[in-house]
Amino acid sequence: MASDTTNYLAVSKEAVAWVKAMVPFGASNRPSDYLESWKKNRKKIEGPDPGVLDTVLGGMTAFLPLLTGANRAMQIKEEVTGEAASDYLSRFRQIYEITLRTKAGNCNEQSITAFVWLLDRGVRPLAWMHLTNGKHAFVVVGRKPGSGDDPTKWGDACVVCDPWAGEAYSLPAVQAGAILQTRWGCGTAKAVFGVA
Repeated sequence: MASDTTNYLAVSKEAVAWVKAMVPFGASNRPSDYLESWKKNRKKIEGPDPGVLDTVLGGMTAFLPLLTGANRAMQIKEEVTGEAASDYLSRFRQIYEITLRTKAGNCNEQSITAFVWLLDRGVRPLAWMHLTNGKHAFVVVGRKPGSGDDPTKWGDACVVCDPWAGEAYSLPAVQAGAILQTRWGCGTAKAVFGVA
């Protein structure tokens, strides 16, 4: 069991790092991402000897997390035009591609991107989760399929993979509800989609 948890934690940390690298503009609902985006991208745009326009454009990089709106707009367009896939996995792959293209996304987009990355590497069992209060989405690796909303029943090997928060952590059954409650104000989560 400890070996499973260790492996799940290692691959989940890899997924978080990969999503952060591929989605560098961050999330529109995470205030710290605005400052991070400015720090990471300003100098690339300004160049070594910036003029006034370069400085203005460099300053605008603080707003790159707002590209999450472009991501959502593309998702909505697919839904309105009927281009959205009707099954979860195909839809996740569409959102994954949009998120990589826009390089921005909130917890839904970032966790879906991590889910697809983990899935393509053969990581199982895997579940894309929503807190039952609807306020956050993340991936759980190692959850017993069909174990319901109560994390104390998910098993001791569970690991949360949460690229939006920039972390992966173990979720032992005896503490699972309390950990989620402390971190997110909700001690239960629903598996929206998963693979065993």
